[in-house]
Amino acid sequence: MSPPPARRNRSLQVLTGPFDRSREERRVASPQPSSPIPARSKLIVGALAFGGLTALGLVALIRWRPPSELDSILARITPGFAVALLALLVLDFTLGGLRYRLLLDGRVFSRVSLWHCMRANWANMLLGAITPAQTGGGAAQLYVLCRRGARLSEAILCSLLTFVATLLFFALGGLAALALLPGEALARGVLIALAIAVAAITALAGLFISAVAARRRTVRLIRRFLNLVSRRRTRVRRWAAAGRRLLSREVERLAAGLRAVASRGKATLAWVCLATALLYLNKYLMGYVLAAALQGPVDLSFIGLQLLQHIVLYFSPTPGASGIAEASTGLLMNRVLLVEVTVLWVVGWRLLTTFFGTVLGAFVLFAEARRHVADVRAGEKGAAA
Repeated sequence: MSPPPARRNRSLQVLTGPFDRSREERRVASPQPSSPIPARSKLIVGALAFGGLTALGLVALIRWRPPSELDSILARITPGFAVALLALLVLDFTLGGLRYRLLLDGRVFSRVSLWHCMRANWANMLLGAITPAQTGGGAAQLYVLCRRGARLSEAILCSLLTFVATLLFFALGGLAALALLPGEALARGVLIALAIAVAAITALAGLFISAVAARRRTVRLIRRFLNLVSRRRTRVRRWAAAGRRLLSREVERLAAGLRAVASRGKATLAWVCLATALLYLNKYLMGYVLAAALQGPVDLSFIGLQLLQHIVLYFSPTPGASGIAEASTGLLMNRVLLVEVTVLWVVGWRLLTTFFGTVLGAFVLFAEARRHVADVRAGEKGAAA
């Protein structure tokens, strides 16, 4: 017996959804990612890991470079320095959203406002801070962007292109920093390790740029990889099957997005790279101004040292680079920062570059999750009516 007409229509819509070129496709939105918020137990574990490793890093740094004369040091932070740091923090948040807004401008991709792009960046910071190797940040960013008008394929491409821009900045900036830093700025062993890291970043940037340029070959390779791993254990097969479904559903939209960037977004890509460079240089300027406020004049090589440290932190295996951020400061900055101000600088720098954005991200992500639940319930009531 054939199914009722309504059921047949629903089945046809599911089967043809992502490839239907008709009016129906324009009415059906791109698939929405589910909420990236982990279970409560994972949230607690992630927050404890982030806080605990940060505390351990600070304790180790205090034992190595103990602070002293705190009253006189804090008194050096004048209202002028405080206003400058606040302005740089606002600029940091703005640039963090602007590099996504340049692509999500309604011309290359769908339109998402600068404000919601900033909110997506804060959500990224939150889950990046409480997940190993900062792996949860990307999912949070995709979730907010899709909730605010971007297609899933567009949000993925925005994340990919800004990641490539970040790798390109780290590669070029790291090479420049290694070339221009004075020889006495770093110990020989640290210098060799950083040179290897910069070389790896440069190779990774080249790999991603090549993958984006050869999009058809890249898709074929991903399909082959998913087919290969689908023959493994049951859990891996489920993961590979989900990956194949996502690829099949979004591959045409991804390809169309890349064609749109190639045809009318080349200048936009240059602006994205510039905004990315300004974003990170502004972070290092915040660190420079904070150091100048705490100890007086600071050598300009301090900016290059921060860049090299950021390369290490960006790929840190700990949640939000906790522990490693504090320990690496003592290792890399000990020839520039005074002993008595090192701990204060780390605390202020982490507040400016991580903690404030993480707190804002918590408000953003949970607000979006509540709205998502309300939308789903409203849709269910409408369907029932």
